[in-house]
Amino acid sequence: MEKEIIETYAFNPEDYYDGRRKSDGKTFRDEVKVFERDFHQRHSGDYALNLYANSATMRLLEKSCGAASFLSYGMDLTQGGAFDAEQDPQINHAMEEYSRHIFVYGIDSAYMERPDGSVVIDEEAGIFPLTLLIDNSMHNGTVRLATPTSDDEQEEENVLIDSPKFEYA
Repeated sequence: MEKEIIETYAFNPEDYYDGRRKSDGKTFRDEVKVFERDFHQRHSGDYALNLYANSATMRLLEKSCGAASFLSYGMDLTQGGAFDAEQDPQINHAMEEYSRHIFVYGIDSAYMERPDGSVVIDEEAGIFPLTLLIDNSMHNGTVRLATPTSDDEQEEENVLIDSPKFEYA
């Protein structure tokens, strides 16, 4: 497991109905984008790469994105409260074989959107999709954004994950 830069954000789940805030119709996904922008402002050189939330919050995110009923957002954490980039994908992939759902493990970062409507990964800037991680030890109404820290003392290990590619049409 890697060390992470972390920011925790709170919201009131009762303010939302069917993925939208009751008061103004703003989607929960748009609120997460506000959290992402705040994270980047607080840590100017870094973008959030991981979004941790409990299952109920992931379902709210699903609704706010208009996900089909057979899609399920988030990867279960298997090694405690932090993402293990080596073990968690392998264990979740094994669990997928027994599920009726297709799992969505990432969504576009707020910073991937371009003014022309295109969505772009910018590897040089460190802008990648936001990995969705389920941590059921978290309270409902809480989202944690994080990015791994670079540790100069340890050499980074490249982890290759063999997983099937799904297309949703």
